[in-house]
Amino acid sequence: MVTERRKPSAVVIVNPQAGRLSKSARKRVLTALGGHFRVEKQATTGRDTGIDLAAKAASEGVRLVIAFGGDGLVNEVVNGLVDSPASLGIVPGGTMNVFARALGVPRDPLRASNHLAAAASRPPRKVTLGKMDERYFTFSAGCGFDAEAAEHVESAVPNKRRFGEAYFYWSAWRVLAGAYRHRNPSMILKGKFGEVPAAMAIASNAGPYAYLARRPVVLAPRVTLEAGLDLFALRRMRAEALPGYAWKAMTAGGLAHHKDAFYASDLEVFDVVSEYPFHRHVDGEPLPPVRTASFHVARDALSVWA
Repeated sequence: MVTERRKPSAVVIVNPQAGRLSKSARKRVLTALGGHFRVEKQATTGRDTGIDLAAKAASEGVRLVIAFGGDGLVNEVVNGLVDSPASLGIVPGGTMNVFARALGVPRDPLRASNHLAAAASRPPRKVTLGKMDERYFTFSAGCGFDAEAAEHVESAVPNKRRFGEAYFYWSAWRVLAGAYRHRNPSMILKGKFGEVPAAMAIASNAGPYAYLARRPVVLAPRVTLEAGLDLFALRRMRAEALPGYAWKAMTAGGLAHHKDAFYASDLEVFDVVSEYPFHRHVDGEPLPPVRTASFHVARDALSVWA
């Protein structure tokens, strides 16, 4: 048995509002983590507070900072740890847990705790991140339509918690069938591929884009954590086409080849510009609207135990 003194120390950052776990389930997971690490628990108190909690832990010499929550919390912790000596650990507690699954972390939190303990006995791995302006992202960042849908989801957390993955797709349909179809804002994508008009643009650092009924929704079929960013865009959005878009996205990335789509892979940099402010998100977390957004690859920016 490992004595308390010999256990490695870790800060666990928890989002009390994360999707699918009850208080009792969360407590069981924290107890399980305590069997492997000397755990200090810290809870977020609002959007982006996880960034400061993670940065503070890293500055105090903590070597392992565990994000126990969903994709949004993971994004915050990552942004607090970039280019620090601390490593990220993940215990999934959210709705989709896309980045955790991309890293091979078990979806079940108790299994993930044991997985993390085994991983922490080995050297951490370096992973590449994407960056939109000053904010890093782990698996995706979007501009336009899907970012507006993400904002709709985050404005109704109880519905997100109750209905899970399905609520995102319902929100997407509501946004598209409502005001969005009447303004279908025009953005211009600029990069080595030239200039492309778009109503929605999604940068991918890892896949898939999301899950629906446990099936991966693939927009960037060639994306890998070892390469550059992939860029998927729709030149126009049509409410009547949304079911077809969703079906093709769940059939091995078929949407990337749709006549409405644009797709480029392994990009180092590109920009999104518009005459009017457009919505943005990183890993599903809304950011303030802007008229320009710059994307680039941040190679080996993060240490991860996974």
